[in-house]
Amino acid sequence: MMLAGKERCPIHKNYSCLCRRVVRLSQGTRSKGSKWETVRPGVRRIRDEHADHPDGYRYRLSPAEIRKVLLKKLGEKNECCICGKAFESLDGIVPEHRLPKGIGGARRDDRPENIGPAHSDCNLLKGSQRDFKL
Repeated sequence: MMLAGKERCPIHKNYSCLCRRVVRLSQGTRSKGSKWETVRPGVRRIRDEHADHPDGYRYRLSPAEIRKVLLKKLGEKNECCICGKAFESLDGIVPEHRLPKGIGGARRDDRPENIGPAHSDCNLLKGSQRDFKL
């Protein structure tokens, strides 16, 4: 069970015991040692000397921002970016990274030009290959 930050511990009867507590950072603060900088809400970037883009940054988008990018791309062109077939419904549409995220997402770059809508089956078939041919 988790205790709120200002909740009294029922076992130790005090506010400063070492029981599990939910710690909330105030909005706008960065965690200690984080190298990611916030560009705007939902978008963060980090300088990376091995980035695939000439500006030297990798971007990370929140799930809500990725959803906005996918909806915009679907409005422009209603087809899977891997197989080229049109989508019939929004079920099974997942974000596909043209330059893959790599193992565990360590090289993840969520720039809008790197993300496209894909069928979940197509995306699973492609995996993390860079030069995939269907």
